[in-house]
Amino acid sequence: MKKYIYIVSSLVFGFLLCYWVMSQFNARKVTNDSHAIAYEIKRLNKMIVAEQAYSDIYSHKNSLSFPGFERFMSFDKKVLLLVNAKVQATYDLSKLKVEVDAEKKKITLYEIPPLEVQIYPDVQFYDMEQSTFNSFSKDELNQVKNNAIKKIEQVVDRSKLEKEAREQLLDNLLNLYFLADAYQWEIDDRTPYADELEEMFH
Repeated sequence: MKKYIYIVSSLVFGFLLCYWVMSQFNARKVTNDSHAIAYEIKRLNKMIVAEQAYSDIYSHKNSLSFPGFERFMSFDKKVLLLVNAKVQATYDLSKLKVEVDAEKKKITLYEIPPLEVQIYPDVQFYDMEQSTFNSFSKDELNQVKNNAIKKIEQVVDRSKLEKEAREQLLDNLLNLYFLADAYQWEIDDRTPYADELEEMFH
């Protein structure tokens, strides 16, 4: 009788030990999956999705003369500026509203932050001519510089930039879909891009 009790007890203990080992292994797997998902989301932060470069020479000229004598005498001043600008379209995904549930193996995307278009101008005075009676003041040069930057802002092709940015955003988010699928996680996408991403994914 004792022999049977010993055998049953051993089987029960072995089953419980096996179940505990498997549950620990599964817990570590889910944790590893969770770390991989979290790392992928973190890697997307401050994502520069599109960039354009612009270059322009801006000219400003001003003349000073006495009324009626413009044809005979004038005091001119002019300045040439070399303007280079880098335009970047970014999504600050540190502001991404997302929830990662490791226990349920589920990622919920709530909100994608809006696109940010930023211009980084580099303005250099290329050439300047002025006279004693008509010279540039510091404020005037600053105004000329600001006008040169505004001109660059006007020629930026925002529609093209926004289109490229959207395409790159979808491509990067799609990588998150594929990663989740590889680890057998579920994605609950509640953003305006959900339908388009689902179509691209399948």
